[in-house]
Amino acid sequence: MARMRRFTASADKLYVKSSDSEHHFYGLLSKIWHWRAKLYYRGDIVQVNEHLENLLQCTCTRYLARREALMGLAEVAFCEGRLSEAMDILQQIVEMSEGERSHDILWYTVLKAIVASKQGDHTLARELIYKAPKSSQFFELRSAFIFLHRSCGAACIELTAGAYDKAESHFIATIEGCDIQGHLNFKAYSKRGLGEIAFAHDDLALAA
Repeated sequence: MARMRRFTASADKLYVKSSDSEHHFYGLLSKIWHWRAKLYYRGDIVQVNEHLENLLQCTCTRYLARREALMGLAEVAFCEGRLSEAMDILQQIVEMSEGERSHDILWYTVLKAIVASKQGDHTLARELIYKAPKSSQFFELRSAFIFLHRSCGAACIELTAGAYDKAESHFIATIEGCDIQGHLNFKAYSKRGLGEIAFAHDDLALAA
């Protein structure tokens, strides 16, 4: 979910410029991404939520725009600790994706599992991320990126549950996959996760 960083003025200008697109759909998407980026970069969370709510009303039947606006609202809810609301919003996205967008269902189910783990429901979290026999092969074969998303998500769930051995195994698998695929973001999250495990084991030298 959302990570907070500083949003620079130059980046803000780029988003505003792109949102002036003559093509309404792409202009709408750019505005949604603009406010989602504001959340990541320490924007006013109340203001972000208000703008995303307003933009959601403009998405009509546009699947991509509606999904992106809902995801932004889920991130806001997650950051504010409104985990039940975040879960409900993610479920809306899953229901929207039924049919031809199976890869989206799997992606957002992983996010639901992460939210469930933050709620303390580790049983549900594991059920969501592990017990999907029809989707497990899809995860591995359809997209390496989705596989890494699931692997890193599973690691975070086990870390939250205090199952450090399982978490470590998933983090290592994610790092190995990243070395092959070159996805540095998942690798960075996994390195941080291994550091948290080392810290939990009082291995401060390794954690550093």
